[in-house]
Amino acid sequence: MSKKYDVQYFTAKVSRGREIEFKCYTTDTRCGFCHTAICLDYDTTATKVSYYNRTWERFRYESALSRAIDKLPEDVREEVRAQIIEGKAVEEEKKADAQFEAFKKLHDGLSDENKERLAKSGIVMNSEEDVKGVMGLMALMSVMQ
Repeated sequence: MSKKYDVQYFTAKVSRGREIEFKCYTTDTRCGFCHTAICLDYDTTATKVSYYNRTWERFRYESALSRAIDKLPEDVREEVRAQIIEGKAVEEEKKADAQFEAFKKLHDGLSDENKERLAKSGIVMNSEEDVKGVMGLMALMSVMQ
């Protein structure tokens, strides 16, 4: 059995005060990875989505969650989708905008010489971790200029 990692829980409060909770996790496959979403309140919602390299989702587990929500009873489906899918997408967009503004502020604070050094460094940013690393470098460059 594959190791489960990056476990996340998503919860929606629907009519009549009821909560519907999903457990999502990632497993590795021979050719990539797989996202799984399971509704802990309904047995029929287990959903897996396989990827070879990366996803193009607004947030991790969006596709698997969306497919699992499609399997819920009609009377709760749209409420759950609005809270989990759309709510999380808005939250992630706000986080990305804030990170972009922080990155821009750090970059604007660099001297022209340090901006040129950074541009010529060949640093490639493919992930959020890469962006955080470059932001740390820019903060260090700002202190030392």
